[in-house]
This record gives sequence, C-alpha cells and structure tokens, in this order.
Amino acid sequence: MERSYLWYTSLAPSLIDWSIMFIYLSIILLIAYFYQRKHIENNPVYRYFIYGLFFKIFLGIAFCMIYIFYYEGGDTTGYYRSSEACINLLSKGNISNYFSILFGDRSMENWYSFDRTTAFPDYWKDAYAFGVVRFTSIFTFFAFKNYFTTTILLDSIAFIGIWKLYLVFTSMYPLFYKKLAIGIIFIPSIVFWGSGILKDCYTLSAVGWLTYNIYMIVIKRQKIFVNILIMIINGYIIISLKPYIIVALLPGILLWASFEWTQKIKNVVVRRLIGPGLILAGMGVGVLALSVFGNNLGSYTNIKAMSEKAQTTQQDLIRGEQYGSNYYDVGKFDASLTGILTKAPISILSALFRPFIWEAKNPVMILSGLENLIILCSFLLIIVRVGLFKTIKIVGSEPLLLFSLLFAIIFAFSVGLASANFGALVRYRIPCMIFFIPSLFILFERMKEKRAKDREEMTV
Repeated sequence: MERSYLWYTSLAPSLIDWSIMFIYLSIILLIAYFYQRKHIENNPVYRYFIYGLFFKIFLGIAFCMIYIFYYEGGDTTGYYRSSEACINLLSKGNISNYFSILFGDRSMENWYSFDRTTAFPDYWKDAYAFGVVRFTSIFTFFAFKNYFTTTILLDSIAFIGIWKLYLVFTSMYPLFYKKLAIGIIFIPSIVFWGSGILKDCYTLSAVGWLTYNIYMIVIKRQKIFVNILIMIINGYIIISLKPYIIVALLPGILLWASFEWTQKIKNVVVRRLIGPGLILAGMGVGVLALSVFGNNLGSYTNIKAMSEKAQTTQQDLIRGEQYGSNYYDVGKFDASLTGILTKAPISILSALFRPFIWEAKNPVMILSGLENLIILCSFLLIIVRVGLFKTIKIVGSEPLLLFSLLFAIIFAFSVGLASANFGALVRYRIPCMIFFIPSLFILFERMKEKRAKDREEMTV
C-alpha cells in the first residue's frame, strides 16, 4: 500500500513526545545503573551493561530516523501503525477483542471490530508478520502511542536477551570477555538491524534467551523451572515470527547438550561407548520435537516445502522495489535436497561475508561492506594461521563453539539461499552473526595461545 510522505514524517516526535522519551530513558538508565552496580563486584563483565544498553537504544533511535527520512517508511513503520490500530481498539473498550488478537486470533469477527476510528491494521493475512504487530502493541500502549518511545521500550527489553547470551559466552570463556563484548554487544550492523520494530529485534533477543536457558538447564542446572518457562515463552516468540530459526537451532543445541552430558562421564571407555548413543538419542529427540510442533512450524519441517518457499522468497526479494538493484543471485535450484545442497557454498558465503565492499551501492550497504571485509579478513587469517583441520579440531573439542558455528552455518545457508537481496540479507542474517563473530574471536585467541605455546617449545 502506497503511503504519503506525511504518513511517515508524522511519526517524528513532538515536544511532548521528546519529554516522554526523556522520562523513560532516565528511568531505564537509572534501573540499569543499580542493576549493574549490584553485579559488577562479583562479575567484571557487567561494566559493559549500561554501555551496551545505551548503544542499542541510540542505534534504535537512529534506526527510526533513517526509516522515516531516508527510506521514507517500511515494514517497521507499518508494524508500528498497525499496533496503534490495536491500541485504538483497546481504547474504545473492545478489551476482549484486543486480547484475543494479542494471542493470535485473526478471525473475521476480530477483523470487523476495527473501523475508521481505530484504523485497520496491515499484515492481517500474514500470521508471521502480524506477530510483530501483536507483540509491539504492548510496547505501544506503555509508550502512549509514540513511535520512538515504543522503539526505546522494545530495545530495552530486547537487550536483556543479548546480555544473557553474552553471559553464557563469558562464563565459558572468562578471559576473553572484552573481545566477546565487541562481538556480541557492540557490532554496529547487528545492533542497528536488531534495534527496530521488526521481526529481527524480537527473534535476536529470543535466540539469546534460549541459549542462556539451555545453558542454565543443561550445564549449570540452576533455576530449572524458571528457565523452562522463559524458554517456552521465547520459543513461542520465535515460532510466531520466524519458525526456521528453531529448525536451525535444534541440531546445535542437541549436540551441545550431548557433549556436556558425555563430558560428565568420568570413565573414558564408558564415555566413548555412550557418547555416540547420546548424540543419536538427541537427534531422535529433535526429530520427535519437529514432528510434535510441525503444525506450528508450517512448511519448515518438510525439505521440499522449505525449498519451494526459499524459491518464492528469493524471487520476491529480487523484484522488491525497496532495496533497488542491491541483489545477488545464487542461481536457480530445484526443490529437492540435492538441489538446495548444491547451493550451500555460495549461500553460506553470501550470508556471512556479503555484500562485498565493491557490491555496495548506498551508504548503508557501504558500512555493511566495510564490516564484512573485516570479518572476511579475520576468518581467512585464522584459517591460514591455524590451518583448516586444526580449526575443525578446536571447534570439535569445545561444545559452545561447536553449537555456535553449527547454528551460524545452518542459519547462513537458509538466509543466504532465500534472501537474494542485500538489503534484506543484512537484516535476516544477524542471528547467525551474533554467534559467528564471537566464535571468530575465540578462535583468534586460541590461535594466539597456539603460537605462544610453539614459541615456548622452540626455546626449550
């Protein structure tokens, strides 16, 4: 639907809106200060908490500005305006209809509860897109229907999931906490594209939470009931918005859990005998989970259906007008397992390292291109210095590293195959990059340790 320029620019905050934003920011940063102060004595990584939160909120505000005045609107403004319609419905006293919609009921009865006074929400026919509208309406309500304040509240809550992911990595690799802060909390593209009212903001946070929940349940074995409850909530968020993330997460989670369980077996012989069985059992649990939740995952439990969906998405993004000519082509493929596997190398390469700097055609893509150049050079440096086989050996011996890279590769394959458009790709890939980049930092540190050890052996 074509919108007037006023429809977008009217989202810019007024003086009253700025006042509300300032009040909320003050409260949020004050709470963050006391939270950081409470934990920093026992854990020095908390020195980055307020910095990370502020960085996310700052880029969230920048995101709003860019989408209003540079892109002149997009899905983020559409999601917000649709959430306003839901809050207007609530304001009219249609409480039961609102909560019915909030929990996913897109019946015609609920549709006809909207009128001209409330405005009609977009995305009604798309369950995944409308999921963003449903969840955002909660923040819109508390933000007094202000686009920027809604984004600030959403970013503040979403940051918690990112922080939880950082805590998992730093608990496993405490000596690397400074570099891990850069890789998880301060990578500009991840923060920027994960800070707007989009599916990516919700799913990125939910993935961080899920990783933390698995860590607490399987490894730490602490607050199991609470973590299971939070895991269910975040699983619901992911399934409501991007079900394929669950499919990409599951293999890595099961391998991670299997490795941790086998490592607890002290007898080496028993561990070697039981280990493969546990891994196979984990895979069986994964297949069972996919079949049980198959109705919620839609086409993402069927290879042929997934391939056909990837084909359709790819062609839609190539034709999309919003991103102009910023697209790439992995080539045609048939909807079969063999067909999509032949596209795995180019798809993974595209998702992890493109757009290359020479492929960037606008300021936003140029920044992504520069970032990708650094990531690519770091990756090649590690492979050259450590060696491919030794890198694989290191990854295979460290469960969190194995989980992170397995998820990153599977996810990169899926988005690289289906995206076809650089503008969409830089958004869609952020869940895999928040695992891939810190994994590179860990491998880089392992490379330094290896070189130091080699020097010591030479001097002996």
